[in-house]
Amino acid sequence: MDKEEILEKSRKENRGGDEREAQVTAKAWRLGAAVGILICGICMSVFEIVFNEPMKYTADNMMFYFGMIATVYTYKAVKLRARLDILFAAVFWAFFGCFTAIFVLSLLG
Repeated sequence: MDKEEILEKSRKENRGGDEREAQVTAKAWRLGAAVGILICGICMSVFEIVFNEPMKYTADNMMFYFGMIATVYTYKAVKLRARLDILFAAVFWAFFGCFTAIFVLSLLG
């Protein structure tokens, strides 16, 4: 095999992406889901204890969603050091902060 055949074979094998990147992405989604469940459980428990009623706001749902997604991109940014992942992590943490503020303000009245 010459150089061009080896390169072409390598391109075909790696068409689906880097194996390490796929592993990091899968672990990031698992971690993000775990963090989202933790945030959800803590918020629901605190809300029910403090206000003696179940949660009914939509900001909490968005807060959970953006918390999970922000965790995924933060993990990927740390492991892969990709600039785009760093940007997405920052944007999603900003959205998480905004929805958290809306949620807290709605609790306060």
